[in-house]
Amino acid sequence: MRVSYEWLSEYIDPVMSAGELAEKFNFTGIEVGSVERFGPELPGVVVGQVKAMEPHPSKKKLTLVDTETGEGVVSIVCGAKNMQVGDKVVVAKPGSELPGGRLIEETLIGGVPSAGMLCSAQELGLDLDGEDEILILDQEAVVGDPAEKALGFDDYILELELTPNRADCLGLIGVAYEISAITGNSVKFPEMTPPENDENINDYISIIVEDQELCPRYTARAVRDVVIGKAPLWMQLRLLKAGIRPINNVVDITNYVMWEFGQPLHAFDLNLIRDNKIVVRRACQDETLVTLDGVERKLTPESLVIVDGKVPVGLAGVMGGEDTEITMLTTQVLIEAANFNPTNIRRTARRYNLPSEASQRFEKGVNPEAAIWSQERTALLIKRFAGGRVLQGIIDVNHLNLEPKIVTISPERINKILGLAIPEKEVEAIMGRLGFEYKVKNSGQVEVTVPLRRADISIEEDLVEEVARLYGYDRIPTTLPGGKLHENRESDEEKLHNLVRAVLTAGGYYECITYSFINPESLALLRIPNDDSRRQVVPVQNPFTDDQSVMRTTLLPGLLRVMKHNLSHRELNQMLFEIGSVYEPKSLPLKELPRERKMASLAVTGLEPEPNWIKESRETDFFTIKGILDSLFARIRIDKVDYVARDVPFLHPTRCAVLEVDGRELGCIGQLHPEIAEELEIGQSVTVCELDLELIAELSELIPRVTAIPRFPAAKRDLALVVSKDISAKQLEDTIREAGGDLVRDVTLFDLYEGKQIPEGKRSLAYSLTFRRDEGTLTDEEVNEALSRVQDALHQIGAVLRS
Repeated sequence: MRVSYEWLSEYIDPVMSAGELAEKFNFTGIEVGSVERFGPELPGVVVGQVKAMEPHPSKKKLTLVDTETGEGVVSIVCGAKNMQVGDKVVVAKPGSELPGGRLIEETLIGGVPSAGMLCSAQELGLDLDGEDEILILDQEAVVGDPAEKALGFDDYILELELTPNRADCLGLIGVAYEISAITGNSVKFPEMTPPENDENINDYISIIVEDQELCPRYTARAVRDVVIGKAPLWMQLRLLKAGIRPINNVVDITNYVMWEFGQPLHAFDLNLIRDNKIVVRRACQDETLVTLDGVERKLTPESLVIVDGKVPVGLAGVMGGEDTEITMLTTQVLIEAANFNPTNIRRTARRYNLPSEASQRFEKGVNPEAAIWSQERTALLIKRFAGGRVLQGIIDVNHLNLEPKIVTISPERINKILGLAIPEKEVEAIMGRLGFEYKVKNSGQVEVTVPLRRADISIEEDLVEEVARLYGYDRIPTTLPGGKLHENRESDEEKLHNLVRAVLTAGGYYECITYSFINPESLALLRIPNDDSRRQVVPVQNPFTDDQSVMRTTLLPGLLRVMKHNLSHRELNQMLFEIGSVYEPKSLPLKELPRERKMASLAVTGLEPEPNWIKESRETDFFTIKGILDSLFARIRIDKVDYVARDVPFLHPTRCAVLEVDGRELGCIGQLHPEIAEELEIGQSVTVCELDLELIAELSELIPRVTAIPRFPAAKRDLALVVSKDISAKQLEDTIREAGGDLVRDVTLFDLYEGKQIPEGKRSLAYSLTFRRDEGTLTDEEVNEALSRVQDALHQIGAVLRS
């Protein structure tokens, strides 16, 4: 919001300079981005008056203009013809410099001396019409005064960077109220009531609002017999200070009043409105409108339009239509001032890429009272500067509640929130300067009546903020936060999760974080039965999409979705994991919060490690994940984890297992069922695992234990066994350890073979056994005796030594 200090001073006495005012604004929560002078200094450029004009003796297109400069009459040769005797003009005297660095000197033109130059608007750096015309000043300008004073170049512009809630300051009257709250000075409203003729507006136009939600208030006023021309120079200059290019007197007046009150207005050519009727409705599908920028726009029912009874003539709150714009032929004007739905205006402006000063104000909300004020002020100015006759009455279709809000609070509550002790009299004074009515109740509470212009005040905290910023943020003492410091240590659960992360990332896995919301269809895709507890899900009341409509009961859908996304970007080798919560309702519909259980999931696909010249890569599989799990279980001291073959709905029936410790299920591991992978459009083998971290936390020991390096040497023996495929490697290992007793310290499977030399239905497994005793070196006899016990035990379960 660009604020002219000179223009603002018409509505309130700021009692301070523009720079000091900017500092005050910054201290009270209105950020001022910059304070800049409107125009450059113009030494030697003054106000002059045309005293006489005569043709140049040798140049027919030139004129000799005798001009009074305050220091006498000088003769200046000029090529423009638009001035008359008595006009006030801008004179650049010899030795002066114009914007852009142009130096003015006394010269001979056609043999006639010219003592300076009469300036056009463009030569002074002003974006006004009349490139080949001399700028004619208002008659109030004083001959001999510096031109920068007459043109307002010595004015300062404050650039307010308003937050979205301060729409009240998008008009100079609102800014004046803000200064009033700071200084206590009164706000002066401009003259508003126009004289009316005997004709009634209802005889010329009718207004119908079909969509009251998108247009809760629509007002209209008419002015006849206007003459379109230029607005007064002082008004054009003020609009330039606001960043608005002048167009003609009627359009300039609507923009001028918008800058005063923050209420956007639009002027229609009343003669061009068909059927003498205005209808405010939603656009029809594929209806078209040519807007003022000359672009034909295809409309949709999401947009609100102004219709003249037959076709759209304006895109409500955004831009008018070309068919009814104000032109030099206009003689009758219909003035629109309305309140439109902020959300709809914002969406419409974005949809058609038509941001404007008007749409910006409608998006943030305008003062409902300002519509009538703006109508009165606009009609008065049009009558004054366009010679019009104002028709009686204002058509006001109003569905707004114009009652001010009342917010209840107590001075004690204000001080408690702020941590201050502001006297109640000072609080009352602040409310008074804001223009808020302050009424003390018997209970000690205070009723504060908030004017309609302050739509941002609705709860007691809003009032507290107003008190704080006007009391002065700089007066609030700086204090360090109080309270006891508590030692922050990781819980055992956090330690376990961080340890799991450390082990997995050290093993080459990458952590993922996915949404806690999933599509319930993903559970059906994983073939989880309907009676499985994982199909009992917590629904989300307001899901963003169907893909996020329930709380997850397993981490796998999110992890597989990440893997699929990566594969679509040609990331073929992936080792992923996620640690997160799943949500298990105790009953449905929910009567209490669901149980939140921590889980870990792993998924691998492609080659491991990434292809390189040092180490050969291999396809990831069941044993890729089993290897990292064995490392994890060893670190957290969970012994005797059994991998039990058992069907899991979403895993390959012959390549999956359930992890158990003493009959308690830790999780599952296996290859993703090929049919599920195909439905997910994953074209390569995927192995997954899911673990119950709460059960793991119960069984684990997080404190590492140190074992001394053995003092005595070990003895190693190898066994190659031929066994039935029904006998698992785990069963063989358990038999070896049980038969060998404490002397067997390690059992390692180093070979698995199935081939021609092995009978059908059997396989060969080769183990390396490590024997050791803590009290001394084992003899060969002791080792052989222990090995013999192992062989006998193996023989009893059907194992045969391979020769």
